[in-house]
Amino acid sequence: MLVLGMSIGIIMALIFTKLQKPDEASQLSVELIGHHTKDVIYVYEVKPIQRFRYISPSLDEHIGDGVVDASYADPAVCFDRIHPDDFDVLIAKISGTGNYDTAFLQRWRTNDGRYVWFEEYTTPIYENDELVAIQGIIRNVEQAITEKNELEKRCRTDALTGLYNRYQFDNMISELMPCQNVPLAILLFDLNDLKIQNDHHGHAAGDELLKLTAFALKQHSQNVYRIGGDEFAIIESHLTLEEIETLRAGIHAEMDKMHIALASGFANGMAQDVEQLIMQADAAMYIDKSTKKIRTSSTL
Repeated sequence: MLVLGMSIGIIMALIFTKLQKPDEASQLSVELIGHHTKDVIYVYEVKPIQRFRYISPSLDEHIGDGVVDASYADPAVCFDRIHPDDFDVLIAKISGTGNYDTAFLQRWRTNDGRYVWFEEYTTPIYENDELVAIQGIIRNVEQAITEKNELEKRCRTDALTGLYNRYQFDNMISELMPCQNVPLAILLFDLNDLKIQNDHHGHAAGDELLKLTAFALKQHSQNVYRIGGDEFAIIESHLTLEEIETLRAGIHAEMDKMHIALASGFANGMAQDVEQLIMQADAAMYIDKSTKKIRTSSTL
């Protein structure tokens, strides 16, 4: 990375020097460097007026035809195309307040309305201790960001059900523990018949049962986790006791319609006591499970 940064700095210094003394030879040097790379190379003058001194043609390949010419004609085009959440990144770059020792990540809008991720290494240019220009090289990292996000999603979600997994559940608990005065509800659920399904109908049937359960739970909450083979959890904040009981009852009613036996337990309190709430909900769930087993046995 250090070598890349040094190479970029040398290239951009050469471009800026050539553009300060425009002649046929210097223009040829710029074209040789900037016109034959897929990365976007640019020089943006901040003072005395804001304008682009150079933009490599590859910008049109990434953003859309005509963007280069439009940016030369009106430098405000870049302000219009930056993702709203990345606007501060752009301001930091041209104001001299950004950290030029690290890459700037930002999203730019294409002609067809999509936002694409770019990684930029930027060098500020000063005269008499005053920022007069910035120069940079920008690389399209959309595919890399997409792959990274996909890997992170796989780490957070259960492959079979698509719910958040135990890893994400533990992370959420760690984040909640330092929170003060945040009302929290923990609901735990346990399938009663998963082993029966697996033993009598095969694991494919058991998988379908897990998927159906996950689907039903997600109809009632977006904060659902599969925390074990047949165990699920819901974490909700700022619900009243009545709302928690209504949520639990709604889930049981839907599961009953699908003839899926489910035990549950819940506890509510404050986020800083989340570990204790989990233990309380777990104890309540197993009481519910034992009670239902007794009722089932007595009817046989």
